[in-house]
Amino acid sequence: MELEQKIDVKQALRVFNRITQEGKKTDDGWQFHGLTASTDFDGYTVFLRSNRVELTIFFHNKFKVECSNALDLDDFVELLKKLDPD
Repeated sequence: MELEQKIDVKQALRVFNRITQEGKKTDDGWQFHGLTASTDFDGYTVFLRSNRVELTIFFHNKFKVECSNALDLDDFVELLKKLDPD
């Protein structure tokens, strides 16, 4: 299974929204439960980061995942599910 197939973009965007609403604003973005959420200058590209994974979501729900291994991504996906159980 490709790493990207594990990502539910709609769920990630809901988590992004929750982090920006409930998280603590920092110089790097908003932090909430081990994740950092930020955007590029125009807001069309959003970033969700943990200590080991970075998810970049582009316009039209295209996305890119950067991580060292599948276990780190599994932990990241589980954290997304925990923050958005729907």
